[in-house]
Formats: sequence, structure tokens, C-alpha cells
Amino acid sequence: MIDYQKYFKNKKVLVMGLGLLGRGIGVTKFLAESGAKVTVTDLKTKEELKTALKPLAKFKNITYRLGGHNLQDFKNQDLIIRAANVPIDSPYLKEAKKNKIPVTQDATLFAQLAGEEVKIIGVTGTRGKSTVTHLLYEILKNDKRRVWLGGNVRGTATLPLLKKVKSGDLVVMELDSWQLQSFGEAKLSPSLAIFTSFMNDHQNYYKNNLERYFQDKANIFKHQKAGDTLIVGKNDFSPDSFKLVDEIKKLKPKSKIIVPSYKLKAISYKLSLPGKHREYNAALASAAAKALGVSEVVIKRTVNNFKGLPGRLELIKSIR
Repeated sequence: MIDYQKYFKNKKVLVMGLGLLGRGIGVTKFLAESGAKVTVTDLKTKEELKTALKPLAKFKNITYRLGGHNLQDFKNQDLIIRAANVPIDSPYLKEAKKNKIPVTQDATLFAQLAGEEVKIIGVTGTRGKSTVTHLLYEILKNDKRRVWLGGNVRGTATLPLLKKVKSGDLVVMELDSWQLQSFGEAKLSPSLAIFTSFMNDHQNYYKNNLERYFQDKANIFKHQKAGDTLIVGKNDFSPDSFKLVDEIKKLKPKSKIIVPSYKLKAISYKLSLPGKHREYNAALASAAAKALGVSEVVIKRTVNNFKGLPGRLELIKSIR
């Protein structure tokens, strides 16, 4: 692993998109603590970002450009860390690239600096990625592994994990298509990847170009090497479903492809969660756990006890 404090010391880093949900705050705080010279730029005003700015108030090495971006800030930086959903055709990113400034994202930079000593497990898909990510994390935790959560986890920045991870640790990352754009630019894919499903979505961002959306998602396996593993969902939710396995095979991945049955041995598994899609998600997480050497006993126990994520078919109360 790279010495992150040495890497960031006195480096001029622009954080594009502070936001209110926690990820941008976590990244900015980590950079400031690591000795970087940080500039934060956001379309929101100081008043709108009041709660986000409060935990950063003590740092003297942060400059703020709020209420809009300034093209000048994209001319003289050592590194730009952008929020995931910055538009593909952003004139500010074009300016950065024109000035040969590296542009990356939180999760990608973590993976690069952590190196091969830390095993990254990536999970993507139009639906199911959050549940699969958290279920796999719980299975690995119950198997007494040193495991961390990262990527598109609400309120969580991945970069600060550099302070915690050790050689041999596992990091389960939920990765959306925007984050995987950055993985593609870095020619990087997790050594164990899970592609849960693919549906017609996010076309406001992709301007009705479904292929472009798929190609961004496909970065989860495009740069895998021989010996890596790709677990793919069948995606057969309806007769006109996108043939995910077939489309993936067209790109000729070097990794081993596993397509698990989502029947999940219904007799021995007793899922506490409702819905056939829960079996589908559990099958994908279980297949990944098996690939990592977790026993069937631990997998079953965790799957059967898993209560799901807040706000997703969550039982609030039974009346009569």
C-alpha cells in the first residue's frame, strides 16, 4: 500500500462536489488531515451547505468556492476528485483534462492507493447491488474476516479507509455506473466482481443511450485478469429482459464467469425477507462468499438472519 500521508502532503487537490450526504465531507476531511492543500467547489451556496461545512471549520488548509464552479480552479491543481454524478460533458472536467490534471473519484483513488494487498470486491447492477453488498459484507464479517464497506454506501467516504485497512483485508464496494466510469478511466476492475442486473434506467443522465450506460457498468469486469472472478445474475425478470450474460460474453472477459441459480436450495434456506428478488440477491451474495472460501454453514446462517436494509420492504408494524 502507498503511504497516503506522504502521497497527499502539500498536494493541491480540488474536491468537486461537497454535498450534504457525507461522502464529500469525509473525503475533504481526510485530505485536510493528510496535509493536502484542498479547494472545495460546489454549486450549492454557503448557506445551503451550512451543515456540511460545520465539521470542516477547524481546517485552515481548505479554500472554498461555493455557489458555482470557477474555470480557473480547474487549471492549476495536482489532482481533482469529483462527485460521482458530475455530467459526462462538464466543461470544467474538459478544462481539467486540457490542462492534463488527473480526474478521479473517491472509490477509484482508494483502490489505486490500497493496491493489490487489499482485495476489492465490487458489486454493481441496476437493481440489487445495495442488498448484495450488505449481505456479502455480513457473511464475511460472520466468517471472522477483516472486511470493510465502501463505494456507493450512503454517507460513507471510501478514501478514509486508507487509515484502517491492512494487508489481506477485504473491502466490499457498491459501485454505481458513475463510479465505474472512473474505474474504467483508471483501467481498473475489482478482482471479484458481481453484476446483479441490468435494466433501462438513468437515461436522463445517459441521454437515452442504453449502450453507454451498459459500457460504464461493464467496467466492473473489463480490466479483470485471468484468475479473477465475475459473478453474473441471469437478469431474466421478463421475456424482453436484457440478456446480461450474453452481452457480457461478447466483451470476452478474461475472468472466470459464474452464473448462480437463484433457486437457492429453498428447502435448506429460510429467508426472512419477502420477494423472489431476495432469493436472487441472496444467491449472488452466497456465490461470492463461496468463491472466497466461506463455509455453507456460515452463509446459510447469515442469509437466514439478514433483515435487509432500512426502507426496503422493511416491516414497520403488524396491526391485527
